Amino acid sequence: MALESNHAQLNSSRISIRISPKIWPFLTTFAFSCAILVAVAWSLPDSEHKNIVFGILMLLIALSSWVQWKKSLRLHVTKGTLTLQSPLGIITPITNICHVAVDPKGTLYFSLYDPQLIYPPEKVGLIDQTMEEGGYNFTIQGISKPVALKICKACNLSPDHLIENELVPEEVIDVESFQALLLKKSPYAPISYALFAMNILLFLVMLYAGVDLFQPTTEQLLAWGANVGTKTMDGEGWRLLSCAFLHIGLIHLGLNMFVLWKVGPFLERLFGSTIFLIFYVVSAIGGSEASLWWNEFGVSAGASGALFGIFGSLLGYLLAKPPGMSVAIMSQLRFWAINFIVLNIAFVFFLAGVDQAAHGGGALAGFLIGLLAGLMQKNAILKNPILKQGVLMLLGVGICWGSWFMLQKETADKFLAIKTFERFGKEEESLLMKFTKGEAGVRKAQITEEEFAILLATEITPAWSEYATKFNNFKKVPSRWSGWYPDFVVYLKTQVEAQTLLVEGIKTNDKSKVEEAHEKFADAAEMVKKITTEMKAKSKNKSD
Repeated sequence: MALESNHAQLNSSRISIRISPKIWPFLTTFAFSCAILVAVAWSLPDSEHKNIVFGILMLLIALSSWVQWKKSLRLHVTKGTLTLQSPLGIITPITNICHVAVDPKGTLYFSLYDPQLIYPPEKVGLIDQTMEEGGYNFTIQGISKPVALKICKACNLSPDHLIENELVPEEVIDVESFQALLLKKSPYAPISYALFAMNILLFLVMLYAGVDLFQPTTEQLLAWGANVGTKTMDGEGWRLLSCAFLHIGLIHLGLNMFVLWKVGPFLERLFGSTIFLIFYVVSAIGGSEASLWWNEFGVSAGASGALFGIFGSLLGYLLAKPPGMSVAIMSQLRFWAINFIVLNIAFVFFLAGVDQAAHGGGALAGFLIGLLAGLMQKNAILKNPILKQGVLMLLGVGICWGSWFMLQKETADKFLAIKTFERFGKEEESLLMKFTKGEAGVRKAQITEEEFAILLATEITPAWSEYATKFNNFKKVPSRWSGWYPDFVVYLKTQVEAQTLLVEGIKTNDKSKVEEAHEKFADAAEMVKKITTEMKAKSKNKSD
């Protein structure tokens, strides 16, 4: 700050002034926050911990509003005394104020003749510490300039007016000033606003096409590009990125776009538009890949993986300690990014319907690419901005392809097993109906036993045998299948053995083989009951 003195004397008069916060803005903010929280809770599926988590969040919002209200400015000037009830909680005679200054934002800076004249005495240490750090005994922040001047008039003091210096980023120590400096240097944030518009536009097009406003169906989401393993891993890799522009209802869209609108422009100005876009895309793909790895049966969509990723990018970037920022700014931004990632993951960890893998994967991918960007920023060899952006883009492609390769190696068998099981589920019913109709035809003398045996040998048993071989050869299957899958493979083999014995018994007129076949069919039926019970138990545990 530079100093522009103003020595005009104020008229001496006895003026009393009392400033205290109005309650209605805090109540309005609290009500609005609660309304959003209720809307989010309504949009998520029910779970055991849902009421507990949202109850805690509601209490935290109430506590935060109350604390903010309690810490708001409470000031009283009367009878020659300045009483600053909050946030400092001090009282001092007006005659003890030797100097007062006001900056363009309305912050008041006070210097005292004797800090020992402050009451209560235990606050003196705090005042002395502030004096050593900033050159003033204490400040009053968060008020407008007219209110600041009104306080000065009540104290019968003529303030000096501080004017802003042209600061470089390395000299700025508060985030607000740093943001203002970035805004002055880069007024526009085209990528952030383009991403915002693309998400909104796609959602409107979906609504026009008949997609539900609040609860789109799985089929609708898949038709518009949602991420699911059986499709993405089967030649539709474009879903890794398309799903990041797709949202599961208005609440989901609103929350993500609020974060993008508030945070995106600032980070884009900090990193630069091209680098910000690289961070966003790499994080979106990384989040989608993590979702496939963790949620073997899930359908995922939304920009949250990319949003967590740009916070992760900020953390990685700051870890490299690039030039252009003061230590104070880096510390504040680091705390801000960690808070966003940790608190958001922690509070929705127990909620069903929230893709935490996409959040974590996006944050990790963003952290890696952000760290590389920060290291490159320190590298004196890569001075050309276009060269830096090109190298970073190649590194981002490397991160995406490397993780994609590992994902395929780890999950290819699992998703092929899921797809095969879905196809088997559709075909099993028709195979069993053919078998049942064949048996009924033999009993009603509509077909001979030999014709039934031919039907089995040519149309039914080969299909069962093919599925038995496929499922037996899968090296990896979804973890959710671990309880019943071995029994399922045995069930398929038993069906094949029973049908083979039945065919042989009919062809050779061997009744013992026919009886053995029926025993195996009975065993297979018992296995179906056991498998069904295990699948229901596994499904219940998963939902719990």
